[in-house]
Amino acid sequence: MGVTFDLCLEVLHKFYAKAEDLDALYLTLCVLHGVLSLTAILGNVLIIFALQKASSIPSTSRRLMQGLALTDLSVGVLGHPLYVAVITGIRQSYDCENIHEILMAFFILTSSLSSISFQMVTLIGVDRFLAITLHLRYNELVTPNRVVIAVAAAWIVTLTAVFTGVFYYFQVGEIILLVFGYGCMLLLSIVYTKVYFVARRHQASINSQAQVANHLSNVTNLARNSNLAIKTLYVFVVFEVCYLPYLITFTVLLASGPSVVLQGTVQFTTSLLMLNSSLNPIVFGWKMKEIRQIVKNEFKTLFRCTES
Repeated sequence: MGVTFDLCLEVLHKFYAKAEDLDALYLTLCVLHGVLSLTAILGNVLIIFALQKASSIPSTSRRLMQGLALTDLSVGVLGHPLYVAVITGIRQSYDCENIHEILMAFFILTSSLSSISFQMVTLIGVDRFLAITLHLRYNELVTPNRVVIAVAAAWIVTLTAVFTGVFYYFQVGEIILLVFGYGCMLLLSIVYTKVYFVARRHQASINSQAQVANHLSNVTNLARNSNLAIKTLYVFVVFEVCYLPYLITFTVLLASGPSVVLQGTVQFTTSLLMLNSSLNPIVFGWKMKEIRQIVKNEFKTLFRCTES
């Protein structure tokens, strides 16, 4: 209990204000997280199911998208309820006597899942970049088994880094988290910028290539990969909007020290960060017609069964 209790005190006093200072915000966020828990669970279960049936999406991309959806589902099942439990405990008593285990579980979980989300979005971008640059060699180099290995490696590296940083080098771990966050943001920006320009260049040449019958199959594959690459850009944009405010607030907090205003801002940006898990299914359904159609068909089938 000693290690987690001492760490709980540091996390509590750094990131959370007393209930009397932010009680209205805490109540609002508890309601918000309760709603987001339901939307994240429902949305990501539907996306995981729809991706399994989406034949037009390459199997490697589907596995990466399902990996991101599974991470978002974990936020809905565990992250949001834990946040509500933490805030409820803080509103009852501003100490770690009763909440140190819940607070540390939430802190470790959100650190791990946010880091995994970073890596999954990066892998999706790299996958689309390779698909539109390697062409025929893509299927040789990027296989479903290698994708599974990459996802597993991301989980192992993240969990190892988070547990080491939290329990052994917490202050250093905070700096590493920031460096990792900004580094990933920069990498994501570079990858998706390249994806965008390459995909746009390919789309511009598709019409002229389509006139040659011998290249029709290649043009079809190129068009499909380019369209999917453009659509995944929206995942990156939403991700950046949700994560960047937290990184900036976290940086200011570490540089200037805690204050009620900063602690309240941290809670708001944490909620924005976790909102990403509910927005990703909307982006997938909005930009990918096949996924949207599969979900619609399943709802129609469900309603028919209910009526009969």
